[in-house]
Amino acid sequence: MSKKTAAKPEKKANKSEFSPQNKTNVWGWRIGFASVLLLFLFYACHPWIFSRKPKITYDTEERQEDEIIQEATTKTQANQEQLSGHEFKLVESCLKEDLSNCYNYSYPEGYIELGQDKSRDDIAYLLDALEMEDIAEEASYQLYEEELPENIIEDGKVGKDIHYNHKNIKDIDVKIKHKPFYFGKQPVIAIVIDDMGVNVSRSRDIIKLEVPLTSSFLTYGPHLEKQIKAAQAAGHEIMAHVPMEPHRDLYTAPDGLKTSMSDEELKEKFEIMLKKFPEVRGVNNHMGSKFTENEQKMSDIMEVLAEHDLYFLDSKTTPKSVGEKTAKRYGVDYAHRHVFLDNNNDKKYILKQLAQVERIAKKNGYAVAIGHPKSKTYEALKEWLQTLPQKGIKLVHMSEIIKVLN
Repeated sequence: MSKKTAAKPEKKANKSEFSPQNKTNVWGWRIGFASVLLLFLFYACHPWIFSRKPKITYDTEERQEDEIIQEATTKTQANQEQLSGHEFKLVESCLKEDLSNCYNYSYPEGYIELGQDKSRDDIAYLLDALEMEDIAEEASYQLYEEELPENIIEDGKVGKDIHYNHKNIKDIDVKIKHKPFYFGKQPVIAIVIDDMGVNVSRSRDIIKLEVPLTSSFLTYGPHLEKQIKAAQAAGHEIMAHVPMEPHRDLYTAPDGLKTSMSDEELKEKFEIMLKKFPEVRGVNNHMGSKFTENEQKMSDIMEVLAEHDLYFLDSKTTPKSVGEKTAKRYGVDYAHRHVFLDNNNDKKYILKQLAQVERIAKKNGYAVAIGHPKSKTYEALKEWLQTLPQKGIKLVHMSEIIKVLN
């Protein structure tokens, strides 16, 4: 009797071990463990999964504009680090020589495979690859832009004989040498943005400013025609930014003009450049500190401009430029810049330069400023443009100033 009584509780305990409730607990524990394990594996692997980027190959013939813009944006976001000294020297070598060292040029998130024809787009893609953060942005400009002067040019013609606080106006000896320029009731400013078209994403930012800017496109940017049409649709006037030889040893451009060229070769190359700009109004020099000092070569340029009825804006990269002298000889409409806006890619600095432009405009009736499609230039212009109506200043195309000056 006692044995049977003792066996019953033991049998009940074994049954309860496999009860539905216990089975649920076991499977719940297993599922929970598996979930934690999967989460751990996902956490450990996801940086590798999502950070992988496809190998980038540039096809200079078939690439579409939207793909270029997308890839340029991806590069800008992905590359947070500065250019290493090795990478900078490698690309600098590419640009100075003949691009032969640039095949399969490696950079952090891909590579550039340049075509054997060394097309005019090659340099554009190299520069796009270098557009990372602000420091790298400045580094990329150093590869294809000479050091621009800080000087602010004062015309010294209009307003120099104006005197204030004289007790007797008869005491003022004023000799009128020429009729003052008149641009209307408001002072006018022309903002010319050089180097447009090479860096597609930065150029696109400038084109977003739907105001009467003057966009000066370099002659070798990718899909130049599409970018120019976009700028025209935004209300910009189009200029050709013609690469000319600097004093500094730099890669001028795939189609740059050099003082060593014969007169015939120079004119032929210049004509080829101008054919890329069907509705161009004028040209200005890209770099050119050495070229614009050469009277014979500048005469060749003016001869071609006269035939096409185009104006010449002297960027004044050297105080010894003979641009004005040769323009007068050939009857070419001429003007020069007063201020470079963005030698420093700093918003406060650029706004200070714009204040200088305003001062000159109020003094002379007009002013010409040159900037570049840089990140802080876009930000400064976007802010500054909103203040013009209250300041009583008018933004105009470069040709509007040219019309009055000549």
